[in-house]
Amino acid sequence: MFAAKKYLLIGLVSACVEFLEQVICPDTVCAVLRHGVFFGEDSLKEKCLAFISDNAFRVFNTDGFLNMSHDQLKVVVSLEALNTTEIHVFESCVRWAKHQLLESGNVSPSDEEIRQQLGSVLYEIRFPTMTAEEFAKLTADSKILTGDEKNDVYVYIAASKRMTSLKFVADSRVSELAVKRFAVNSALEPWNCHSQCDAIGFETTVNVILTGVGLYGGLVRGSTHDVTLTVLRGGKILLEKKTKMTSSGRNEPVKVRFKRPVVIPANRRHVVAATITGPQTWSGVGAVVGDIERSIILACYSGNIAFYNAEQSANGTMVDRGQIPELYFLRCPAT
Repeated sequence: MFAAKKYLLIGLVSACVEFLEQVICPDTVCAVLRHGVFFGEDSLKEKCLAFISDNAFRVFNTDGFLNMSHDQLKVVVSLEALNTTEIHVFESCVRWAKHQLLESGNVSPSDEEIRQQLGSVLYEIRFPTMTAEEFAKLTADSKILTGDEKNDVYVYIAASKRMTSLKFVADSRVSELAVKRFAVNSALEPWNCHSQCDAIGFETTVNVILTGVGLYGGLVRGSTHDVTLTVLRGGKILLEKKTKMTSSGRNEPVKVRFKRPVVIPANRRHVVAATITGPQTWSGVGAVVGDIERSIILACYSGNIAFYNAEQSANGTMVDRGQIPELYFLRCPAT
């Protein structure tokens, strides 16, 4: 990448970016993010941040996370959506600070030294969104926060009153829910992708916002597919997106985000359809509707979702097999 940029080899730059995109996973994403920032590749940086947002719990537990720079850590902790708890965010930041201090020879840092190492990152941790019990257990025996800072957070939690001295972000992060349709991701039944439509119908009991879908990628690393996604309600097209999907060969779904999310009213049937052209992909087997209902309740959506076979599906996708393994939702704001 360095040489390609130095000698203005645009094609090689693109090839390097494409390679880096393909190797993004929990263990590598922090290193790839560092390269994306260093080389000024904004699209690569955004893909890394989107991956971290969706996989924060796993990423925060890697060695790559511990080796991030302070600036990169602040960008990550500032994200509006992180798929983990705020407690885990704080504990991971403390581990990061201890690792940085250990690298400089400090094997037993004090809370004050940890605080100094975290610097402005500390104020991106959303302590005010915790419960009083969570916050107390986390900070009672710690001096990373000052007494005044703890008091400001307690007042906010208990009385919903924001003191002028409160420095922490008080807004809850956006929590996106990934609804998984299948019990097993299978290579034993490879899925043919010959420009025929795969589709699945669904209906929710609460208002939600559909932000994207997960599709199975190819069985071989570097597989590329042309994809046309459509969201329909009563035969009316609400959204159509054409894109290229490059996959790593792993069985995890490839997330395709919508630039314009779709509002899904409760108790209205909708269909997600995908026309995929390219080599064979992984497929899903075995519906997990019961698990889906529980996951929505656990995520405080207070509802459930039901899937049904869609007449638009001409390539074999059904409730219990096929493509479109995941749907991604946000809860509709109260109106």
